[in-house]
Amino acid sequence: MLQVTSLSPRCLVLTLGGETLVTSYGANCLAVAGRDGTLLVDPLVAPAHARLVEAALAARGWPPVSHCVLTHHHTDHALGAGWFGRRGVAVVCHRACAEGMAAQHAAAVARRRRDPALGGLFDDAEPHVPAHCFEGRWSVDLGGQVVEALAVGPAHTDGDVAVSVPGEGVVAAGDLVCAGYHVNYEEASPDRLGEALERLGRLGARFLVPGHGLAGGPRQLGEQARYHEAVFRLVRQAPTPAEAASAVLAAFPRHRYPAGVVSAVARLRPART
Repeated sequence: MLQVTSLSPRCLVLTLGGETLVTSYGANCLAVAGRDGTLLVDPLVAPAHARLVEAALAARGWPPVSHCVLTHHHTDHALGAGWFGRRGVAVVCHRACAEGMAAQHAAAVARRRRDPALGGLFDDAEPHVPAHCFEGRWSVDLGGQVVEALAVGPAHTDGDVAVSVPGEGVVAAGDLVCAGYHVNYEEASPDRLGEALERLGRLGARFLVPGHGLAGGPRQLGEQARYHEAVFRLVRQAPTPAEAASAVLAAFPRHRYPAGVVSAVARLRPART
């Protein structure tokens, strides 16, 4: 069931929770309303989920969706945008995000359609080409509500973007921040993660929307930095990959998405001779 949390009268966080593909791995979608339209950040993993978001906004009498902004190309955040893009909604992302979508989404959709447990969810999913790409900054006035997208990577991916709603004090961080979830390091630039968190801090958010987990405040940035430091240390010091994974799981016993630990071991562990 879609969970909806109000950060302000004009900002909502929508998620299916959980930690599996059938719930978009618990990814968060931020909705921002202005007089003239509604902007979505990361409309989840499939058209079926995007339609749930659309229905929830309509039930609240919000304006129709006019823009979708993607924080990065991973399918749990970006693939649902195709549902809106095919209906004339402007899909906006970093140039590197668009390149990642072009390189990965078609194969991901085909693979999931072949899985009997997932085929129905992805029957009408199609790779999408974003209408607008940028490299530095992009903004839009929704009618009394300005939203800005700013490049803050490479870090989690090469095309990381933070989305700021200055009038509401809200920042959507994408997977640069994961609250109570293990991080997917598969395409990360480990030495750039700290710098990206510092850039997020300079945006002055009162409300921070992580890619996964409960929305919070600026202190989540420090918590994320400490998580990275601990994971880096544990993975690099452990004698074997199995011991590295066990050490991270033991250090964060309440974190969800253990598959992220597998990616940490693969990405962060130095080559051994």
